[in-house]
Amino acid sequence: MQGILKAQASLARSVSKARVSINLQDNEISRERSKLGSTAARSATTAAAKKSAPATQQHHPQQNGGGEGRRRSVEEVLREVRADIIGLQNVRAEEERGMSPLSELAEGLGMRYVFAESWAPEYGNAVLSRWPIKRWKSQRVADQSDFRFELGNVLRATIEVPRAGEVNFHCTHLDHLDESWRMKQMNAILRSGDGPHILAGGLNALDGTDYSDERWADIVKYYEEIGKPTPKVEVMKFLKGKQYVDAKDFAGECEAVVVVAKGQDVQGTCKYGTRVDYILASPDSPYKFVPGSYTVISSKGTSDHHIVKVDVTIQDTKETDEESGEQGQRVVKINKKSSKKGLWAAK
Repeated sequence: MQGILKAQASLARSVSKARVSINLQDNEISRERSKLGSTAARSATTAAAKKSAPATQQHHPQQNGGGEGRRRSVEEVLREVRADIIGLQNVRAEEERGMSPLSELAEGLGMRYVFAESWAPEYGNAVLSRWPIKRWKSQRVADQSDFRFELGNVLRATIEVPRAGEVNFHCTHLDHLDESWRMKQMNAILRSGDGPHILAGGLNALDGTDYSDERWADIVKYYEEIGKPTPKVEVMKFLKGKQYVDAKDFAGECEAVVVVAKGQDVQGTCKYGTRVDYILASPDSPYKFVPGSYTVISSKGTSDHHIVKVDVTIQDTKETDEESGEQGQRVVKINKKSSKKGLWAAK
């Protein structure tokens, strides 16, 4: 690995206030079950989100603010999210081209960035921030001698947030097929942990509490049909056992932007309709998720994964309100986006 490369951003371009909520096509598992005549799966294609907001299907999303049928760029989609810290996986950065296209994305958003190669040359994890990135380091989370699995790394960035202090933001991407390998990678991440942090990324793991028995049976059957290993839930059980806090538990009343399959209580983040992308807070950390702020945002065709976003308060243990004596808090927006392989190639 060539290591981590850093670039400072120039002034941001003007921010568009246009916001579009678009449902992507139904997930592959529900579509396949529908072909088999499943009543539950058929109803999933028109299901509203559990929070009662109506949903509509868009097989060919159209956006406003541009030509008819024009696809949004990654920069446009992320600009609408208006996050202060962003974690990216499978992002491309070519050193011979000045770390483009990652550097161009960061410049367009007016953000600083750090990058670490991961599973292949010029591809890896990145953290973008509107605020100064004080420290950063990358750690391999796999044995490089075993080429059966994705190598992966965790990129740890310490960000200086004005009037709130430091945020330790960790970005990672785990193996997409093997749960036992994901467990090895997660164990490596936790063994090298260096204090309170936010862990964000494509863990590619499933949380069994997200799904009904019927929905889980459909997932297992579909995995078997397409030749994927039987889905397991060890990674998320392990993290919950370590008292990691799941941002999903802080969802609020909001319009669904991604179709929710019948039999699960959370919006999916990938093409299968399952949740595989997470934002987690380490136990006993000063980072607290704001109730009602968690949401999944459609990537609008820029990726095969959706955007996960949540607001975070940083508890200030030093400053207190002189009158009430209560701990002060600052609100910081944290968000993560998973991009598909090759997405960042120059057009």
